[in-house]
Amino acid sequence: MKDKKEKILKTSLKLFVERGFHNTPTSLIAKEAGVATGTLFHYFNTKELLINTLYLEVKDNMMVDLTSNLDNQETIKAKMKQIFMNSLSWAFNKPEQQLFFMQYSHSPFIDQLTRQQGMQRFNKIFDIIEEGGKTDVLKNISTEMLFEIAQGLINGSIKYFKENKEYFENKETLENAFLTFWDAIKG
Repeated sequence: MKDKKEKILKTSLKLFVERGFHNTPTSLIAKEAGVATGTLFHYFNTKELLINTLYLEVKDNMMVDLTSNLDNQETIKAKMKQIFMNSLSWAFNKPEQQLFFMQYSHSPFIDQLTRQQGMQRFNKIFDIIEEGGKTDVLKNISTEMLFEIAQGLINGSIKYFKENKEYFENKETLENAFLTFWDAIKG
């Protein structure tokens, strides 16, 4: 049974990214997932519940990748570099998830409760930013504001490297991208 739910979520991710929310009927999701429409509705009563569930699953998967090897880093700068580099790797290794995140992060289809739950996924990163602000290693502005600034810089870097893939393999360019990111957020 869990396999069917996973197929529905995986298929939904692909279709929502390719076609958008309104152009992705539940009948198509069920057909592409190889399940009956009734089975889809057994797991997800509405298409809105489906996209909100998918949103949280993408955030969960994203956070596993973004926080990989984070505990091995000792300084705030090293932790922020790990998050930065992990973010780029996540975007390249899981492009559908990254596109979904970009398309639906500010979408009206994601309800307020799901947004709040999604932001809680970032608590580990918020803690690092807060610690960095208190010790003046990072800019001492609100944690939420610095998080949004950092996320914007990371998203811009992802966009650049996706459009210029040859530079993603260049260690010097990656290091320069991180240093530019670091200069913007350091205290």
